[in-house]
Amino acid sequence: MTDRWMTLSAALICGAAFFSPRISLVLAAVVFLVGFMLRNPVLLSLGLILIVCARSNASLEALHAPLPPSVSGLGQLMADPEPQMFGTQLLLSVDGRRYLATVPLKDSAVVRPMMMGEHLQVSGRVSELHGAPAGWVQARHLAGRLQLNSVKAAGRTAPWYQLANAVHSRVSAGADSFPEEQRSLYLGLVLGDDRGQSEILKFRFQASGLSHLLAVSGQNVAFLLAVAAPMLRRMPLRLQVFFGVLLLALFAIVTRGEPSVLRAAVMAAIALSSVAAGRLASGLRVLSMTIIALVMTDPLLVHSIGFQLSIAATAGLLVMARPLADRLPGPAWFRLPLAVTLAAQVATAPVLVALAGGIPAVATPANLLAVPAAGLVMMLGVTVGLGAGLIRNPLAQLVQIPSELLVRWIGWVARLGSQSALPLLRPFQLLILGIAGLLLLLLSSHRFAELAIPARFKQSLRLFARCLALSLFLIAIRPTDLAAGERDLTAGATLWVGTCGGQVLAVGPSANAGDLLESLWSAGVRRLDIVVAEPGSAATRTAQVVAQQFQVRQLLSVGERSPPGMTPIGMTTWSAGGAQVVALRDPARKQRRLAKPRVLLSASACSF
Repeated sequence: MTDRWMTLSAALICGAAFFSPRISLVLAAVVFLVGFMLRNPVLLSLGLILIVCARSNASLEALHAPLPPSVSGLGQLMADPEPQMFGTQLLLSVDGRRYLATVPLKDSAVVRPMMMGEHLQVSGRVSELHGAPAGWVQARHLAGRLQLNSVKAAGRTAPWYQLANAVHSRVSAGADSFPEEQRSLYLGLVLGDDRGQSEILKFRFQASGLSHLLAVSGQNVAFLLAVAAPMLRRMPLRLQVFFGVLLLALFAIVTRGEPSVLRAAVMAAIALSSVAAGRLASGLRVLSMTIIALVMTDPLLVHSIGFQLSIAATAGLLVMARPLADRLPGPAWFRLPLAVTLAAQVATAPVLVALAGGIPAVATPANLLAVPAAGLVMMLGVTVGLGAGLIRNPLAQLVQIPSELLVRWIGWVARLGSQSALPLLRPFQLLILGIAGLLLLLLSSHRFAELAIPARFKQSLRLFARCLALSLFLIAIRPTDLAAGERDLTAGATLWVGTCGGQVLAVGPSANAGDLLESLWSAGVRRLDIVVAEPGSAATRTAQVVAQQFQVRQLLSVGERSPPGMTPIGMTTWSAGGAQVVALRDPARKQRRLAKPRVLLSASACSF
């Protein structure tokens, strides 16, 4: 098959897996065998597409099969346990079906030290899984929710899981000297382990366009092979491939088989095999073969957002990075990283727009500042970090100083980027930027240089186009203006914008910190004059998280007693740029408790 035909086949196979029409597996196998015997690429591709259709449909039907009222037996952990406030969440496989299991707090001590691949003797009640995104459920093959009544460790763990868990534990132990926030970020960069990351940390990386760094990807695999290369090169070619593939498989298990890791590991394995066979393959061909192999193995993988972003970003790098680098101005050390960043962002834009509504305008400079440091952390993590886990403090802390400094730098870039006034680029702004970019690319093309027009006219045309592109760029990245009025952000959170620009946020007990941070940022909020937390510890915690991210002038609490760092609202009227916050006594209560505060918008209250 040619590279183009292979690429088209991979795209059609992904489409077949996504839409999963009902097809007979026998018919699909017959078409494939006929194509194989006749060496007909059209029939071969059609057979593979039909096989994926049949397998994807069968997988979905298995997920939607009737659930038993309860299960009891031996279960296997398909991911590391995730501690939560009132218990522990598990991804558990029991009797061939996967469940999102919940362990109560009293039994969490049994499961929290355990790791992926280990076994549990469990029993519990099964129910439908509601509220989770359909793609997330399908990509993880979740049949339902399991509320565990009893749980205890049981069974033996496979040797490959034992080895991978030991490596995972040593790398984690090597970061024990880090502060809590830096440790969770380090483990995300090196292992893709985001369980310890706070909501505000996840938000900052998302708002600055750096969330891809918290998922292990091709960059980690490339650094792993670079570290192992001196040892592999001493072996015969076939042994290089054999041990290289074994190393990739081990790394995939250590990083818990995330879709981006699987894509990168399979691509690297195919590239190693092609070199050993003396058949050099293009990047697009290797990517297409990787997609076909992964989707044939697990058709529901196409529903994973991580898989979609990984494939799109890799395709963008292969197709656009080099042409962009050749046309961008500046020295090579600047042009190549910028071209790589722009190519990945352009390719992933459709997925990100559908998922988050747009792309952060600050993503490009943030990536240029953070990605080189992240690469160094990844390389140090699989070498120095692993060694630090084998020794004790203070020596472990000493050797990890460079990694800790780099992690702090990356965290600082994410925080600064998330607090930037640059907006979320929605489809219209992205279209404007696309037009500006095309203008500049056309001016730098060889065809424009070869046009038979006077040199002065060319120079004037270039100047006009550059001014127009700059104007379009400035229009696209203009900060969002907040209109005066009241708006509901998320459940339990309301924002008031005064006529003179004052911004007041009321936080209720049902507000979720992560959702609220994202809603505020997407709306264009970068500062808040007053944040009012309604009674309850949940509202107080959420308000304090908001105050960590945004510039808050006054943090108020409703109640007679105020938590540390908060001011009781009392009977005072608080004013901010055309908005007034007033707390009144509740006449329906005999006790002298404060009612829910009222926010009034008035042009006469324009003081701060």
